[in-house]
Amino acid sequence: MKKLIFLLSIGFAITSFSQTEISGKYDHIGKFYNGVALVKLNGMTGAINSEGKEIIKPVWDKLSAFGNDGIAYAFKNGQVGLITAEGKILSEPVFDHIGLFHGNRAVVKKNGMEGIIDINGKILVEPKYDKLKVEENGLVKVFQNGQESLLKIDPPAITN
Repeated sequence: MKKLIFLLSIGFAITSFSQTEISGKYDHIGKFYNGVALVKLNGMTGAINSEGKEIIKPVWDKLSAFGNDGIAYAFKNGQVGLITAEGKILSEPVFDHIGLFHGNRAVVKKNGMEGIIDINGKILVEPKYDKLKVEENGLVKVFQNGQESLLKIDPPAITN
């Protein structure tokens, strides 16, 4: 009888410690960074939050890690755009390349031409220049057909 009571006690103790699955099933769940983990399902990438809730469906070829600003680079069909950690698309994936953001602006390349977007995905300078270089005080030096010009972007970028 003592053995039966002991076994029942063990069984009750084991069943009282429960666990709850909080996320869907994925092929891979990455490390959490800034409260977001990238997930893979059938070769596509998405993201979940720390509660296991899917915040970005796994429909992207690749997502970069989310920065402190909550924005990541989203890749699809060889193109790149911008997406927030809440799943809001700031810029559709239409660029060949988006550079690193400096002062909330980044150089973009599309069809071999360069332009500038802001952190919200707004195009500030259409990608129609052979090359460009961001200068001080909102000035941008553009190169096209062997000639140089200056453009002024208002307001000037915030510098770190």
